[in-house]
Amino acid sequence: MSILIRVIIIFTLLMLLLGATTVTLGFIYNQSTKLTQQETQRLNALKLADRLRQSSDDLTRMARSYAATGDQRFEQYFNDILDIRNGLKPRPENYNSIYWDFLIAGTSDNSSPKPAISLLSLIEALGVSDKELAFLEEAKSNSDDLVFLERKAFAALNGQFTNENGNLTRKGPPDQQLAIDILFSADYHDAKAKIMLPIKNFGLEIDRRTANEVAVIEQRINFLTFLAAILVLSTISFVLLSFFHLRDRLINPILYLADVSNEIRSGNLDIRLQDTHTDEIGQFGVSFNAMLERIQETLSSLHDEIVTRRELSERLDNNNDNLLRAQRVAKMGHWFWDLTTGYEEWSENLPNIYGLPRDAKPGYDTFIACVHPDDRERVEKIQAENLERGTKFSLGYRVVHQNGEIHHVISHNDLNCDPSGKVLQATGLVQDVTDLKHAEDKLEQSKKEVEELNRNLENKIKQRTKALEKAKNEAETANSAKSDFLATMSHEIRTPLNGMIGMAQLLKNTPLNTDQEHKISTLISSSQSLLEIINDVLDMSKIESGALELEHRIFDLTEMLAPLEATFGSLASERGIKFVTDIELHDQKLILSDQTRLRQVLNNLLSNAFKFTSEGQISLSLLMSNRPQQGNKTSAQSRDKAHRLMSNLQIRIEDTGIGIAPDRLNSIFDAFSQADNTITRKFGGTGLGLSITQNLVTLMRGNIKVNSTEGKGTTFTIDLPVALPDEEEKKDFSNQQNRPQTVDLGRLSVLLAEDNPVNAMIAKAFLAKFGHDTIRAENGEEAVKLFAENDIDLILMDVHMPVMSGIIATEQIRATQKGANVPIIGLTAEAFTDRHEVFRKAGMNDVLTKPFKEEQLKALIEEIYLSSLDSPQIASA
Repeated sequence: MSILIRVIIIFTLLMLLLGATTVTLGFIYNQSTKLTQQETQRLNALKLADRLRQSSDDLTRMARSYAATGDQRFEQYFNDILDIRNGLKPRPENYNSIYWDFLIAGTSDNSSPKPAISLLSLIEALGVSDKELAFLEEAKSNSDDLVFLERKAFAALNGQFTNENGNLTRKGPPDQQLAIDILFSADYHDAKAKIMLPIKNFGLEIDRRTANEVAVIEQRINFLTFLAAILVLSTISFVLLSFFHLRDRLINPILYLADVSNEIRSGNLDIRLQDTHTDEIGQFGVSFNAMLERIQETLSSLHDEIVTRRELSERLDNNNDNLLRAQRVAKMGHWFWDLTTGYEEWSENLPNIYGLPRDAKPGYDTFIACVHPDDRERVEKIQAENLERGTKFSLGYRVVHQNGEIHHVISHNDLNCDPSGKVLQATGLVQDVTDLKHAEDKLEQSKKEVEELNRNLENKIKQRTKALEKAKNEAETANSAKSDFLATMSHEIRTPLNGMIGMAQLLKNTPLNTDQEHKISTLISSSQSLLEIINDVLDMSKIESGALELEHRIFDLTEMLAPLEATFGSLASERGIKFVTDIELHDQKLILSDQTRLRQVLNNLLSNAFKFTSEGQISLSLLMSNRPQQGNKTSAQSRDKAHRLMSNLQIRIEDTGIGIAPDRLNSIFDAFSQADNTITRKFGGTGLGLSITQNLVTLMRGNIKVNSTEGKGTTFTIDLPVALPDEEEKKDFSNQQNRPQTVDLGRLSVLLAEDNPVNAMIAKAFLAKFGHDTIRAENGEEAVKLFAENDIDLILMDVHMPVMSGIIATEQIRATQKGANVPIIGLTAEAFTDRHEVFRKAGMNDVLTKPFKEEQLKALIEEIYLSSLDSPQIASA
């Protein structure tokens, strides 16, 4: 515990003891005061009780005097005594037992009267008990009875007597003797005695109460006196203990510290304080000892510092020698000039730089004489200007050695000035840069040669850039030509293919025998295979040219997977292999993505798996992450909503097929490439499927990996980020899905604009099957005319037609008031998305790519027609 806390505790306890003693003495004084007050109260109460008795005696005296003398003055005194006692008149200041004696004797009272107050009120104000007050009230009541006898005597003197009821109503001659008899009768003395008895009892009661209270107060005084004695003794004992404690903890350590200080003053630094207490004295001792140790360490350090400084001085001398040697090597020298004293000092190597002997006298004249005559005026001017301004400066000039050699030097100068700017000292560093000057001249010559080479190189680069731009333009032209060629070829192939597939579908709906039905199915299957090859080639072309765009629409994954499971499940049953699916979407079956391209990816990978697996099993698993995260704004989302909730869809397709050789794994995603050349001959295919799949997955911001063991099977794994729809989008999708699947549009009047007779025949057959009427136009101009002449509900518009194209025809129809809202579906063999956008901008509601199936045409007609009823389209400009 620290000394400060000890002192505070001692001081606090001492104050508490003194305070307690003072409070106890105060209580003793208070109780003594109460004792005196009790005695004073008793005496005052007894005096007032005696005053009550005195008033009764004074009333008797006045009544008898009046009865004996008949003097009306005594009757008035009698009434005054009653009024003063009852508080009806002010009480005279000298109202005592002999007051009326002086008044009867004729002495007047000139003193100021006190306020009127009854005698009982004065006694009650002293704080007597209820019992004591009751005695006095009884005495007063008895005195009032005595007053009644006295007034009865007064009435006899005035000729008034009591009747049979005791009332003073009977009149007669005054009877003085009767009045005297009443005042001296036994009844009068009994009534007088009744007044004195309660007054006596009052005195006894107040003596008893006062004695009890005095006893209690004296008991308290005795207790407080005993307590005060204990507190005084405790205070004395505490003071003594505190003195001895402080002597041990404070006084003796300070005396000991004085002795130790004397030892230290005599030179003994090894002495130490031995106090081991944990208080401030102990901490001071520790700090004092630490200070002594620090002093000893400092003295030791000073000794080491002196030794070190001596070594540094020697090292500085060595460094100075090294600096001079370095200046000689670097052909440098320095000078110092004190302008106030004229003293100038040159370094050892400076005369050598100026071409002077080593014993040359330092001075400005000596220096300026060495400067080349052509540079001398410039040097003197620059130095004079800077010395006048007090600014440091650098300059280059030439010096002429005594042997006639010309050397180039550079001088760097620093000035020391007083507060007014006047130069006091100047210091300079001079370096011979002759060799450097020669090197700069050579470098300048080399620079000119390099600049010449650069100019020649720039001309060559410009020529090469022009050649590259020409090659780039030629490549873009070739790529455009390739795209135009593919588009034309697609149109020319798809047009007859549309006729083949369409006619095959029409034939399939007619009565056929088994052989015919088989042949028609084969024809349709072969046509579909040819269409898939064409689509793959077009997709690859789009990918290479960067023209492939993805849709971003909401769809149900489970509904997309159902036909795939059914198709490949049936194929697995035919092949005698097992097809297993494991779908875990965590209630996230609705996603925003390109349903067609995702189906294409799955179809490509599953087709490959079935192509190369003859036994065992093929498994398809889809796992959706159960922890969606806030996504960043992607290109697909930029057209929709930024920062959508994103999830990860992992697709895994595993087979037990022939597998892939390790040396072919890195090339399986290359276009027109397969794992082995024999595969094309054995299994068929263009080698585009996996390349397209990889590019589609990359476009969808996913990645695809393959693991394979030759002879055991292959596993493809795709990690695909997918956007999740919000609640509003889910609701809209649900409403759309809940629409009736079979819609009765009624009998529509359809305008079919198609120049190809076969395609027109197929479309008309489909429309007739749907229950619609058809009006055919062979070109766009005829279509515009027929639309104006007929009530048309929907238009099927071929894009490429003679006379007027479908695009121009659509624009002209949209320009009319009648055609502003009519549904128009474009029919085209062009498969490029950018071309479809051109058709939509012309005013077509949607585009159907040839060849198309019967159900595709029916679904699109229903969708477009119903949409036009819900939200009519505004005509394009």
